[in-house]
Amino acid sequence: MAQFNNPHQSHAHSLQVLNLLKEHDTFMESISTVADMGAGAGLDALWWANATTRDEPAEPLDLRVFAVDKSPMPVDFDLPKNFSLLEKDFEKRCLPSMVDVIWCHDAFQYALNPVNTLRLFNQQMNENGLLYIGMPLLSNHEYGRWFNRGENYQLYHHSFLSMVYMLALNGFDCNDAYFRKAQDDSWLHMAVFKTDQEPLDPAGVSWYDLAERGLLHPSLLNSLRNYGYMRQQDALFPWLDKALYRIDH
Repeated sequence: MAQFNNPHQSHAHSLQVLNLLKEHDTFMESISTVADMGAGAGLDALWWANATTRDEPAEPLDLRVFAVDKSPMPVDFDLPKNFSLLEKDFEKRCLPSMVDVIWCHDAFQYALNPVNTLRLFNQQMNENGLLYIGMPLLSNHEYGRWFNRGENYQLYHHSFLSMVYMLALNGFDCNDAYFRKAQDDSWLHMAVFKTDQEPLDPAGVSWYDLAERGLLHPSLLNSLRNYGYMRQQDALFPWLDKALYRIDH
């Protein structure tokens, strides 16, 4: 919540992604369960609970939604029947059933053990399920200058490449995936799918190991072949609007 003055501002930011996701009709109509990790006041989870098709007239998708937060804010709406508020820590196994989507906006950066958290997310998702993570980076190039911040309760300086590394070793597909990091914007957005590959022990896993598993995008593979390491400036990924973008600093 440090990024926003109130839950409604946070939700307005989430809607920039949610409204793009809603345009993927086949995907939206294929899912039945969603977990919002770090749900706060539950406005994003409520969006999922109220989601409809884009038909005329629109039909409710009637998704089963879990809003997870260890210190949830008071909700200012009546809970729909398909909405469950779970006062639990998402860094522990917390869902009563497997889900098709894990949504995590402005929360993952506070994880004390990010590698294990991604592993737990994987273990609670159905195969081919979608994981979305959106978070601000503490280091960012803005308007010709580098800005480095130290925020309360954030122990790690995540980057695009560190997130790809952690996602891939935990069995998430970073080849057929969606990433967005716009110029002069500190926010990194990630939408990746769970594969049938088991998470790896992070000790000793190289970029080459992940490449052999087919989990890395061609733009990253070219960087690895050319330099022996990854360069963010070589990354070129699609986003949910189906356009290709550089992953900007």
